[in-house]
Amino acid sequence: MSVGMSTKHQSGFTPALRRATADDHASVDDLVDLPRLAERGYYAAVLGGLIAAAEAVEATLPRIPRALWVEGLSPAEVSKRAAIDAESSFLDTLGGSRLDSPRVCDIGGQPLTTPGRAAMVGLVYVYVGSALGGLHLLRVARTASWWQIDREQLLLRPYGDHLQARWRAVLKAVDHVEAKEADTAIAAARAGFDLHRRALVAHLSAGGHR
Repeated sequence: MSVGMSTKHQSGFTPALRRATADDHASVDDLVDLPRLAERGYYAAVLGGLIAAAEAVEATLPRIPRALWVEGLSPAEVSKRAAIDAESSFLDTLGGSRLDSPRVCDIGGQPLTTPGRAAMVGLVYVYVGSALGGLHLLRVARTASWWQIDREQLLLRPYGDHLQARWRAVLKAVDHVEAKEADTAIAAARAGFDLHRRALVAHLSAGGHR
């Protein structure tokens, strides 16, 4: 759902990272009941959770090393800020249960706060990759009678037509993770999945959807 990854890429460190985080990825996917995304309250709860997780990740983006900027992964290119703000405004008009608790996405002490290239690559792998899974959620949500077809900024499609270019840049960066930094990248990616899982659980539970 929120973090669906392409399985076609098979070179470099990417397959190892995918295998190492497969269970973490599945734990996020399993939380969302796709058909229910056409329900106002359920959509609000899921997107509320994704917004909460995204806000936590956004706070870490200034740590992206400058070496990654020239590879198409600058903070501005990875950021989903415009989509987050637009989605939040839409949820305010849509209604439904939304949890307002900064403790849900407290990332202090987690691998997400580890400085360095490998840690940021692991986190960005999850964050940008979540936009691929978002497309699956979007297909269902768009069938709802309350959907506004003229919305330009969507959290489920935050990069617009640039998604594939962003994802290619991520895979290239992942493939260049050195063996000595593999554990750091894996830990950061797992923390990224866990962040999404905890945020979704909190928001779905608050809305009575679990």
